[in-house]
Amino acid sequence: MSQILTGRRASAKFDSDGVRIIRSGQQVDIPLPAIEAVRAAEPRTVEIVLTDGTVHRVEGDNPTATTAFVDALSAVLPEERDPSSRAVVTDTSGPRDPGLYAIGAVLALLVLGYIGYAVWVARAHGARVVGVIIGLLPLLLGAAMLFSGVQEAFRRIVLARRGITVLAEAVGREGKKNVVYRYTTVEGDDRKYSCKRNQQRIHVLYDPQASWRAVHADWLPFVLGRVLVLILGSLFWLVVGVVMIFGVLW
Repeated sequence: MSQILTGRRASAKFDSDGVRIIRSGQQVDIPLPAIEAVRAAEPRTVEIVLTDGTVHRVEGDNPTATTAFVDALSAVLPEERDPSSRAVVTDTSGPRDPGLYAIGAVLALLVLGYIGYAVWVARAHGARVVGVIIGLLPLLLGAAMLFSGVQEAFRRIVLARRGITVLAEAVGREGKKNVVYRYTTVEGDDRKYSCKRNQQRIHVLYDPQASWRAVHADWLPFVLGRVLVLILGSLFWLVVGVVMIFGVLW
């Protein structure tokens, strides 16, 4: 059995191996024998008390999910605790990527440029600034669809070249829509993959060189159709946004 508790600042999930708490920049793995008790300290807050007295708190989305998590985890705790068992805390915060700062600077300049352009249109053309403001919506929608389509195409191309297909079995849920599947790589490592498919078993295509890159195996024409719809749809909305925002210059 497995269950996941999601919150705004942290999430917790458990299975037969133990409990994993994920916070910003930190991952805590707790063996089940190291847990002394689990309780709902508040309607939306779970407290996991370890045998050494350490308390880990996780805030859930709602009281119902919190209560269900406490009951489910309490039911799988072993009768005998192991005081020598300890939680393993892993620092998951990676080094700062200079490229991220460059991207942030470019985005900031684009935002400032857009604001300056909108102010100029408002002063020079009055009411036509409405088109500039409204046109931002289809422009952003088109950009998001284009990014999603290119990302999906790249992922599928990489997996078509070196991906390995395995059978994955549902082991729990992640949030309200996604189902969590577990599969075993050819190297014998257990990995998890989540998607919106609601089936007991699915075929998962994963990249042996990048554990985070995995997709459910789909019929090729269906994949091509989805990518094509995303790209063509993005081009339509991009054109609409560009015409609405910069049409005043023509």
